[in-house]
Amino acid sequence: MDNVFGIDIIPDNDAERVAALEHYQIINTHREKAFDSICALACELFGCPISHISFLDADTEYIKAACGLDGIAKVSRSIGFCAVAVLEPELLIVEDTLLNNLFSNHPYVVDKLQIRFYAGAPIITPDGFIIGTICLIDTAPRKFSDSEKRILKKLANLVMEQTELRYNNLSLIQQRDEFIAIASHEMRTPLTSLQASLQFINENNDSSLNATNQRMLQHAYRNAEKLSHLVNEMFEASRIAERQFSINKSIFNLAELTDSCCGVFTQTGKHQLVTHGEKYIQVNADRQKIEQVVVNLVGNAVKYAPQSKIISIDIEYLGSEVKMSVTDTGPGIEPDKLPHIFRRFYRTDNNLTQTGLGLGLYICAEIIREHGGEIGVSSNVGEGSTFWFTLPLNS
Repeated sequence: MDNVFGIDIIPDNDAERVAALEHYQIINTHREKAFDSICALACELFGCPISHISFLDADTEYIKAACGLDGIAKVSRSIGFCAVAVLEPELLIVEDTLLNNLFSNHPYVVDKLQIRFYAGAPIITPDGFIIGTICLIDTAPRKFSDSEKRILKKLANLVMEQTELRYNNLSLIQQRDEFIAIASHEMRTPLTSLQASLQFINENNDSSLNATNQRMLQHAYRNAEKLSHLVNEMFEASRIAERQFSINKSIFNLAELTDSCCGVFTQTGKHQLVTHGEKYIQVNADRQKIEQVVVNLVGNAVKYAPQSKIISIDIEYLGSEVKMSVTDTGPGIEPDKLPHIFRRFYRTDNNLTQTGLGLGLYICAEIIREHGGEIGVSSNVGEGSTFWFTLPLNS
């Protein structure tokens, strides 16, 4: 590989090293707080303005976390300092880059970053492969003591431990998702048969059952319906996680969709749905999936704000998009819970008996995002909540 250092920066075991890195599924991934915190700690401990954690594949240095290194997500392996740091299992310490033949004419030294000090500790897997580095950078020369070297090595070990922990968590999540996908698929057929049998018995009941058995039959039928809903949510969530669902768009009126699918919530007479705003707007979207979103948001308002007699639905024209909001006057949601509300399996603590899996809002969010829209919530404790989503207004 041609590079700015004038030496061979590809070790003999590079193919195995890259394979070891790919095993951890960490290259070119989003920033994560745990790794950023290690960089912030490094800057604090050493009094350095810049610290970063990088992982190197065959061609690129990916910056997983950084402190003081804004806006740089990756650099070519042919130019990154860490390409040299991964060549040996020991620390790479350059106390003054202008006095080092490898770095004195480097563009990051004489031009862009004005690097004068560099210290890099290799991140080494349990089986001995160097997959990245944790680095310290300063714009002034400095000495680096033996005790500082020991601390930097310990930080590199900490990064490796965090990488292992992250991989183990990913493996557990993948195993969970596989189990959910298989279980929900296998449960659907017998559950459908059970529902059909209960429905047949219920519809063909000739009053031969006594009152107790009648109640038990109704109770079994309702619970089968609830179980069917949970299984369908599990199945759909697994398909979404694996990107196996499709969007089938058609043009329809959003207000008319709302009226047709939400009438069930007003049958008891406890709640009234009031639609405000631009009732004429038509959208180009997947009607079935948008109906699913609307039913979920209105259903949650009825379920978690049972004293809210009026559920308001607002449809706003925003030029290039339409915004629908569902507002209740219920107990509201605590501010610390709002950032997590659309996460998979997240359930808020409340005084109601919870029967869901925490998948409904996650599914809604993924449906809206797949349409190119946004979804959100605002809430004040004691005053109520507003869940909203937007859809692009395509021609």
